[in-house]
Amino acid sequence: MTNNNNVNNLLLNKFIENSSFTKRQIQIIYKIYNREERLKDISSGAYYREVKQCKDKIRKLYYSIILLNLIGVLNSEQLTTLNSLIHKLDMLKDNHNMHHKNASEPVIHIIEKLLDKMILL
Repeated sequence: MTNNNNVNNLLLNKFIENSSFTKRQIQIIYKIYNREERLKDISSGAYYREVKQCKDKIRKLYYSIILLNLIGVLNSEQLTTLNSLIHKLDMLKDNHNMHHKNASEPVIHIIEKLLDKMILL
């Protein structure tokens, strides 16, 4: 595993830890999205239950985003900020060794501060 993968794993693990998804669900979503074979260490029945749970969680996530926007908790500026953050994380992922060696902790800290500012409750 390369240094780039180690840092990406640190970031991914932090995001998974703070998301509504389990690590296994993220693995399943990733494999389906990339048209890879299903996980081998899980029975067929358990796999398809997990797939259904993933689809349900994604649907609920989208509904939650729409709902939060409708009630004014999540506005277009915040959505733009999240989109910009995602774009910057993509750049970090693609060019990590060139520009951001050992930057996972500061990146996580910045993201947490940004999200704290966005949560006005």
